[in-house]
Amino acid sequence: MHRPRAALSGKRMYSVSEIRRLACAVLLLCATVVHARVDDAELDLASLTPMPVPAVTGQDRLGLRPMNDDDLRAVHGQDGSLFVADTIQPNELVGANAYSNFTFKRMGLDARLDVNLNIGKVQLGCGGINDALSGGPACDIDIDYLSLMGINATGDRPSPLGPDSDFSFIRPYIELAIKNENSRTLREVAGIKVGAQRVNGALSMGRQYNTNTSNLENPGETCNPAATVGAGVLGCNSGVNSISGFLSLEMSAGFNARANIAGFINTNLEGCFGRLSPGFGRCNSNTTPFFVDAGGTRLDVLHAAAARLEVSNIDTPWWCFGCDLIVNAIISEGYGQLVIDTRLLHYLTVPNTENFFFSFQREPIAYPNYGKAPPPSNIPFDACNPAYGQRTARCNSAYAPVANTGWWLNAPGAKLLNIAPPDRINVGTVDLGTVISLLGPSGRLVIDNPKLGMTPSDNCYGAAQFC
Repeated sequence: MHRPRAALSGKRMYSVSEIRRLACAVLLLCATVVHARVDDAELDLASLTPMPVPAVTGQDRLGLRPMNDDDLRAVHGQDGSLFVADTIQPNELVGANAYSNFTFKRMGLDARLDVNLNIGKVQLGCGGINDALSGGPACDIDIDYLSLMGINATGDRPSPLGPDSDFSFIRPYIELAIKNENSRTLREVAGIKVGAQRVNGALSMGRQYNTNTSNLENPGETCNPAATVGAGVLGCNSGVNSISGFLSLEMSAGFNARANIAGFINTNLEGCFGRLSPGFGRCNSNTTPFFVDAGGTRLDVLHAAAARLEVSNIDTPWWCFGCDLIVNAIISEGYGQLVIDTRLLHYLTVPNTENFFFSFQREPIAYPNYGKAPPPSNIPFDACNPAYGQRTARCNSAYAPVANTGWWLNAPGAKLLNIAPPDRINVGTVDLGTVISLLGPSGRLVIDNPKLGMTPSDNCYGAAQFC
């Protein structure tokens, strides 16, 4: 009987017994190799094989050998690896306070994570202890129609590419705030933080109504397209119902306004505040930036106090001959206050923003900055740049502003730029005392929910309304 044969080459056929003898010879040869060097990293095979090996002498008896730091750095999984980890001891950094007495354990990726997301409703931290702070049932974070998407080239709008753009997380990580790290009985996780060293992108929120219809997200409110301030404007918008967190927000706007002074002089003016790009109002594009630091639990209003207004043109009634020349020669700037419901803010940009994170905690915690140092002081158009004279205490600390109990968003470096309301804002009757107060930072003129003209960005394919 002929035995089956296996073809190992096109020239000769080998029997099964020949193949077995050849395999044994190969294994015997391999058994004599006790260590090798691959890519400059030593590997001792003697400790990995159960087969007998010839006797060896010297350091070869030791099995795996220790490697120096230079060799370790050349091995994937050490310096420069995909995964990173770190520990920050309680109150270790500059600017420690009563809320930084935690051990922070950080686990992350040395990578960039690009996402494009559409979420119909975001509600985090509803009910609970924070109801006492907000005066009733609510959520720490409550947003209708949230999109995370890319940013345009100038950094002031969401990307026109919509769903083909990315919100980028550079070096994303998870961080644990551990209380009483050295006590086996009292040790606990007090907070969890999810963030990135840096993000680049835009957030779009809510939707806008343009007809005299009921607001579906806020029953009982009606959109009044003709309104330029107040409840009629608010009824035309939905989006951020409440937000808990800290925003260091750069704002700029160019606008037209109309006011009745003392009941008998109707005045039109053009003005602006903050850093505007050319083409928005008549402001110089090099205007000093205007920053608002806003922080708290379940915020639903953004209050921009002492907004410096650059007044470029004031028109007075025709019958006040020569008043235009006199008034414009005297008044070139003033100060006002804006009260803006967060539902009017339909997008925010975060261009290359450091220390962006979400967190939730059972008690107030000051989380460390990613770089474990105070924010840089040389970034253009940043609140911590001393050139603008608007630095606050957080600029001297390696810890972020204290995150309150519950869910929290930290977004320093967020921007709301080049806002251009489409209609002339009617601020109503202004008494002489209020007009005079506008010449100083304590100006008493309050513009309540002005029509900003912001629209949510389309981040859906085809005819989908919200994906």
